[in-house]
Amino acid sequence: MYVKLCDLADLEEGAMLPVGIGYTLVLAVWPLGGEPRALQGICPHAGHLLMDARFDGRHLTCRAHDWVFDSTNGLCTVGGLCTLVEYPSQVRNGELHADLDVHPNRLYR
Repeated sequence: MYVKLCDLADLEEGAMLPVGIGYTLVLAVWPLGGEPRALQGICPHAGHLLMDARFDGRHLTCRAHDWVFDSTNGLCTVGGLCTLVEYPSQVRNGELHADLDVHPNRLYR
């Protein structure tokens, strides 16, 4: 089921916005030159919250161990073999919505 994460007015291109939906932390990200998307908000490496991750418009860097993830596909580019789950998302009426029924723990590589 799709839920609203944010208004696009609150998420500009090249920015990231952590969103808590129930007990799930989701990162609403809008990569430079890309489309808004929704990524899991917990680092698959050690379980640290990514709400304070550094975001340069393309790459998310976990502050705990400096692992780096590509925001366009969730792949870890610096660190180990893991991937941030990308939740199915869509823009509707100026809002970013995501289907959070995909459970990240089942999708770690």
